[in-house]
Amino acid sequence: MDPAVMQRWAESALKIRGHEEVLLASAIPDVDTAFGALEIAYDRESISQWCREGLRSASDHLMVWADHAVPLVQYKGQVVHSRGFRWYFTLLRGAIEGFAQSAWLSSSGNRAEALARLLRIARSDVGEQAKAWRAMGRDPAEVRARLSRLDADAADSPDPSAVKQLPAMVDLIRAAASSFELDPDLFEGHWRACSAAAHGKDWPILELQVFESTANEWRPGQFLTRGHLDPERWTSMLEDVLDLGSRALIRYLQRTSTSSIPVLLREGLWRAAQVTPQRDDGTYLSELGRRLGLE
Repeated sequence: MDPAVMQRWAESALKIRGHEEVLLASAIPDVDTAFGALEIAYDRESISQWCREGLRSASDHLMVWADHAVPLVQYKGQVVHSRGFRWYFTLLRGAIEGFAQSAWLSSSGNRAEALARLLRIARSDVGEQAKAWRAMGRDPAEVRARLSRLDADAADSPDPSAVKQLPAMVDLIRAAASSFELDPDLFEGHWRACSAAAHGKDWPILELQVFESTANEWRPGQFLTRGHLDPERWTSMLEDVLDLGSRALIRYLQRTSTSSIPVLLREGLWRAAQVTPQRDDGTYLSELGRRLGLE
């Protein structure tokens, strides 16, 4: 592995863990915030927790990769095996979807629209739960009752869009990227490639891997060879998704916290850095602490 790519992996893992620290410290919204006020105005569902859960889901997926690629504890002689390429992109797909849902919910222009989006996302989720319970042989009456209450709230909402279905995932992703003035085509492309990898489709085999130079052409046009994750492609996609995630996290904090957001982010990064193994006897950690003003 190119040392420069490994350095980028280490930086990405640190950012993922820093975001996780911020989320752990920002679970309950302050009353004097946009979402804090909406929690009081509409208490059947918690908009802050619906918004946070998308970020938490993304973090859960990315932490799996971080713990594999940049483990916090590694024993002498330990060998880390990596098999296949699809699981990398399956995790990244989950992260894109979590960030997109959170960002779509937090990008509302006013309170009525925020409530309408909350109702749309909650109604979709609860509806899926009712279908799952029925398929599992469980009585979905309790879930359907909750859905009926949400449907009634949507019908009474001052924003007529509350009764609409939740946008398709690809539309949520494009809307989230656009809300941050990022390229929606880029993130749609990332999501489609990740989804194809997760679903066992054929085209990601060539799209997301690199191969050995020798191959056995066992029939005309069909080759048997060895391939592995394309590290440059993976790293650039990961960095793009973390950019989206950083913006989604900041917007969530803008809606839920009266604390200084730069301070929250610096402190989260610093806590993550302190538990990250260092290869330079702490020189980098000391410099990072100095730059963050937290050493």
